[in-house]
Amino acid sequence: MKVIASINDAPLEVDLRVDPEHEGGFIATVGEREVYLEIIERKPTSLTLAVNGQVGFYEYHHEAGRLSEVIHDCRSFKASLRNPQQEQLEKLLAEFGAGLGGTSSQAVIIAPMPGKILGVSVKLGEQLELGQVVAVLEAMKMENEITSTVEGKVRSIRVRVGDTVNVGDPLIETDPLD
Repeated sequence: MKVIASINDAPLEVDLRVDPEHEGGFIATVGEREVYLEIIERKPTSLTLAVNGQVGFYEYHHEAGRLSEVIHDCRSFKASLRNPQQEQLEKLLAEFGAGLGGTSSQAVIIAPMPGKILGVSVKLGEQLELGQVVAVLEAMKMENEITSTVEGKVRSIRVRVGDTVNVGDPLIETDPLD
C-alpha cells in the first residue's frame, strides 16, 4: 500500500507491505531504499519499533484523530500519514467547500497498520475515552489493540469483524461530547 508520510513538511511516498519472511514485520520502500520494520509493542501514544534491526521508542501525538507529531531520542518531528486516495478526497472536499456534511469537530479513528479486524469493542452512541480499546486488529498473526485517539461519541462504525484494512483506513467516526 502506498502512503504519503510527511516529516517536518517534507513529503515522502512510501510503499508499505508485509514482510513475508518475518512474522510481524513490514518493508517500507522510499525511493530505492528499503527499510525493515517490526512493531514490538504498541500503546495508545507510543510504539516500540525495530527499524533495520535497531530498536527504538517512538512517542506520537494526534490532532483531530490524525498523527501530528512523533518524538524520538528527545527530538520532536511534525508528522502526518495519508494514503493517496485520502489526499484526493480532501482536495475534492476543499474544492467543494467541504460541503458533504463534515465538521472540523468530528474525528476519525484510523487503522495504524494493515491487517484483519478480529473484534470491535464499541457501540453506536457510546462515549469514548482517550486510550479506550475500540478494536482488535491482526497483523502477521499478532493481535493489536486499537485504542481511541480522541474523546467523543461513536457516530459510526466503519468496519466489521473479518474486514481487511490498510494503513489510514477509517475504523470509527466520532462526534464531540456535548
